Amino acid sequence: MHKKSQLTLWDISHRLGVSRTTVSLALRDDPRISEATKNRVLAAVKKLNYQPNQLARTLATGKSNLVGVVVPNTSDHVYAKIFRGIEDAAQADSYHILLSNASYDLQQEAMRIRDMMALRIAGIIAAPVFTLERQPPRIWQELRRFGFPIVLLNRELNPPIFHQVSVDNAAGIRMACESLASLNHRRVAYITGTLKVIPIEQRLAAFRYYAAQNGLDLDPALVEASELSLQGGYQSCGRLWHRLRKKPTAILVFSDTPAVGVMRYLHEHRVKVPNQVSVVGFDGTETSEFLPISLTTVGTPMYEMGRQAFTLLKEVMAYPRKAPRSILLSVQLIRRESVAECRS
Repeated sequence: MHKKSQLTLWDISHRLGVSRTTVSLALRDDPRISEATKNRVLAAVKKLNYQPNQLARTLATGKSNLVGVVVPNTSDHVYAKIFRGIEDAAQADSYHILLSNASYDLQQEAMRIRDMMALRIAGIIAAPVFTLERQPPRIWQELRRFGFPIVLLNRELNPPIFHQVSVDNAAGIRMACESLASLNHRRVAYITGTLKVIPIEQRLAAFRYYAAQNGLDLDPALVEASELSLQGGYQSCGRLWHRLRKKPTAILVFSDTPAVGVMRYLHEHRVKVPNQVSVVGFDGTETSEFLPISLTTVGTPMYEMGRQAFTLLKEVMAYPRKAPRSILLSVQLIRRESVAECRS
């Protein structure tokens, strides 16, 4: 039997006594090839365990079944689950995924995209680093000008300049603020992120708006910034706690990961959750459910976001000049043990 790395279309055609073109057309289910010949070719392919050379196919046909995915942090729980949704949808449609980590760095992001383009990818799904305040970096403007198939992931531009799939960040913050206000919390602290990326900016803006709408304390000292990490949450809670003479009765955190760090700080300093202070996270990661005191959080459909991003990209690859489409997925407030009524 031939080895996978050595077997070619010529080997199959020689074995069957037909041309290499006939084998190639049969594998693509071309109507010019008879059903009998297609069946002979498929039987030989199965018996010989033939694996097509994807790069060679791309060069020959000008078409690729390779899709690039660029995210800021491949180890992040949120992006790991989103990627599963992308990969499952892609595999069901016989596409392959090339995953790359941009490390929240604009230059590295551009390099990764250029590397992918050199491999003749069919399209890109990405969670770019750029913010709401400025124009997208040059690489994104070039891709837009050339009409290259792109879907933004976990990013909501308004108006959209690319196709995009995101979650309703503002609605999630609204639900959290309304829930805390209904439990008589007025002095609510907010821990935002140090990273200048769109979801973090949207959540902070939404907090400021809905805090005012729900009669929460608008003291600027109640807002603190954290890195997107457990340690970042721990340290930001420490700064908040040492700075404020009048302590908050609740803390809303922009993401579950730093929220876990917040819970750890409060536990170590003997601040009882939720009796003395309530804590709310955002994202709905699996970890949030299994803490000693389970974390109330805004649940986001991460897997579905990935699945829909690939589905939208497939549409864009088929009709690349379609007007930018924006898909906004619903979120839900998941009430758990870390929140209670304010009695002070």
